[in-house]
Amino acid sequence: MINRQSMFKPFIVATLVSPFVFAQATPPAATQKNLQPGDVATILLQIKQTSIPTIPAADYVVTGNQKFDGWFLKANRLIFKKNATLVFSRTALQSRRVFYIVAQEVDMEDNSAPGTIAWEQPPTSTAPASSGQAATGPYPSGAGHPGDIGNAGPTGESAPTLYFTVLAIPGSGPKVDFRGQPGGIGGQGQKGGSGAAGGGGASAAQNLFNCMHGAGNGGDGGQGGPGGPGGNPGAGGSGGTVTILSSANLLPALTSRVRVLVSGGVAGQPGSGGPGGDGGPGGPGGAQQLPYCQGNGANGRTGGPGTQGPAGQADNGALKGTDGDLLVGAITPADFTNFVYGGGQP
Repeated sequence: MINRQSMFKPFIVATLVSPFVFAQATPPAATQKNLQPGDVATILLQIKQTSIPTIPAADYVVTGNQKFDGWFLKANRLIFKKNATLVFSRTALQSRRVFYIVAQEVDMEDNSAPGTIAWEQPPTSTAPASSGQAATGPYPSGAGHPGDIGNAGPTGESAPTLYFTVLAIPGSGPKVDFRGQPGGIGGQGQKGGSGAAGGGGASAAQNLFNCMHGAGNGGDGGQGGPGGPGGNPGAGGSGGTVTILSSANLLPALTSRVRVLVSGGVAGQPGSGGPGGDGGPGGPGGAQQLPYCQGNGANGRTGGPGTQGPAGQADNGALKGTDGDLLVGAITPADFTNFVYGGGQP
């Protein structure tokens, strides 16, 4: 029997946090792979060696978006309030990448708004913009060099591993969202090189009697170089591995009630194009020669700015993270007590 009145505190204390939001659209649920008895026996031994079976268990209630800083959650009943989410926190992930949930029973307060089990993904990051600026064009009036491509976006973090062992889920089951993190955003392309300055105009020339030619105009400045293309998107992180263990007669109903998402993260967004380079200054006009050649030449025009670089190439699916696995295995009630639940049974 499940002790619904246990006065013991849960094994690990959780804290309430601000809502946890997933950036990805919900993909199809994972396809399960059935474990052989030998595989299940190995997992049970691993859980027994990892857990602290003498710790007593109590009901554990998940409310709102609730972070869990531990790695082994043991409960008589794991109860989810309406739309509640249990999140394995960044604190937990700093020391562990394998987590365990062991419960006699998992209940939803509202079967039409079931809870979620998830992991806390780090903030999506953007690659730094390409440093510096492309080279200035050759003198005189040369166009600036094109900017380099931006840095590729960071790879998304891969989801951890979860062992979920439960004997009963009377109503709706929770969603287990262990998808890989989306990739990061590509960096901005490098700024295009500046146009070179225009050449100086020729000075006027005269002889003893008259002006041979007037002062020449300065050359126009060079066109600014085009900005570099934005960086490529970051690759998505790999999906996690979720293993569900329960008694053989309950597995069909249980696995139909627990929606498991372990797809790889989608690629990030491409970076923006770099700014175009500045146009080069116009060259100075030539000098007059008095008394016969009057008037300096006009200064050249400033070169036009370079064009904005194009955005990086969007992903065509090649940068999606590797999908994870959903593994399902049968255990006996004795296995649950001896290997998983241990001395804290009610």
